Amino acid sequence: MKRPLRIHSRGLLAEVIDRIRGRDQTLIRAGDELPLVVASYPRGRLGFATSLQSALCSTYPSLAGELRDGYRDVLEKVPTLVVAELRPRNTCTCLGHRHLPGTESRLARRLMSDTGRRVGEMDLAVEAIRSWEPLPLSGLAVSGDEYERDEASLAELEYRRFHTALLAVFLHELEHLAYPKREEGIIRRRSNELYAAAMRDYVASQFGVAYGI
Repeated sequence: MKRPLRIHSRGLLAEVIDRIRGRDQTLIRAGDELPLVVASYPRGRLGFATSLQSALCSTYPSLAGELRDGYRDVLEKVPTLVVAELRPRNTCTCLGHRHLPGTESRLARRLMSDTGRRVGEMDLAVEAIRSWEPLPLSGLAVSGDEYERDEASLAELEYRRFHTALLAVFLHELEHLAYPKREEGIIRRRSNELYAAAMRDYVASQFGVAYGI
């Protein structure tokens, strides 16, 4: 017996459900360094927006000054208002995209019209970012005293890892907005390096161990 022909991909189904449910918005004010962010998320997924808010308002300020300084040139060029369309995953499996001029969402176009300002837009695949592990937790390399990996400590570490990854991808897409012609490899190298350095600093300060492969 022949298998039935699948004409609807899982990605298409998720997109249709998302549109049927509708979307809500949250304004994120993350201080003077970062732009204002309007987080747009599927109705019922407020957690997506609160995760991004934690990444921008808590994780970013906690980074070492030299790490934040590494993105100063980017932050000086991006629009003062950015729409972040939050999704569980992208059908193309990418963690995020910056939206090209002329492809903005209705929300971004309305904000541009209402404010008279340039508005940047990106999408972030939150659940895909959650499972993205360029330096896996299994890569903990203990230095000095043995670190007891109890459940509470690992949960705290995973919480920080996810928010650091979300921040790294957000900054990655900001750099695309600031430098539309810059090569992907250059932008990816910088965001990966920020992620790795931020996690090394955090794990060393909190647990007294090294973070790496």
